[in-house]
Amino acid sequence: MNFNEKNQLYPCVTRNLIFSHKTISGTVISKDDNHPIPYAKIGIVNSNYGIQADENGKFQIKLDDISKDKELIVAVAGYKQFRSSVEDFVKTNPHNIYLYEKVTNIQDVVMTPKNYKDKNLGVNSKSKSIMFTPNMEKGNSVVEETAVEFSSNKKLKITKINMNFSRFESTTPIKVRYTIYDEKDGKPNNLILSKDIIATINKDDLDDFTYSLDVTNEKIWLEGKFFVGIQFIGQSNGKVALSGALFRSGYYRSFYGNWEKIGMAAPAINIDVKVQK
Repeated sequence: MNFNEKNQLYPCVTRNLIFSHKTISGTVISKDDNHPIPYAKIGIVNSNYGIQADENGKFQIKLDDISKDKELIVAVAGYKQFRSSVEDFVKTNPHNIYLYEKVTNIQDVVMTPKNYKDKNLGVNSKSKSIMFTPNMEKGNSVVEETAVEFSSNKKLKITKINMNFSRFESTTPIKVRYTIYDEKDGKPNNLILSKDIIATINKDDLDDFTYSLDVTNEKIWLEGKFFVGIQFIGQSNGKVALSGALFRSGYYRSFYGNWEKIGMAAPAINIDVKVQK
């Protein structure tokens, strides 16, 4: 994402190391029900390189310049990670990637009003001059993700995830993936959602330029430090941007690259929660 303040800030190869002319095509599929998994990210561990599957789970990824000892990864909420060395991955083409569902027993906690209170946490800015603008014109070849840190010393349940838009000019809906991570060394670490959450957003869905996603039924219980992130999916010629707030810390990465701290500002992502009194 491009950070803007006041609208504008911001062939010979060694045979045993690199594959040549390797374009792998395939489909990301749920092993449990044999259905395609839409918009899965296929990329290289600790790298900004990769591709995103389309709405039918289909993908093509070029591995011409990728060393064979690098590791390829696919991580989707609710599924076990797929990992393979590039050397093994290119042996089959077309190459379907099968993901196995995680077995999770999520039990909702019975809440009584006297023990829990409503609270809003995060970045609530509605600034028109500090903006985070996604790169949607490049579609599935660019996957950018941004996240905001949260912390609670008491158990809480997320009921809504909110985004404040400073701009939303699109004649077609946009899609946004929501992610929640635990924390390691002060940065996002492992996905902790029990399923992939993707919202389709029209301008009419906004209330005073805020889009709120009700996740009450997802039973998201958290305590301590965690991160809530978003990723704009697919290609669009629309012009959209999130508001931002100075002197707050956001985090950014592309594909499965390392998370980097945005030192100057954070995107306007906030959450409604039920938290223990």
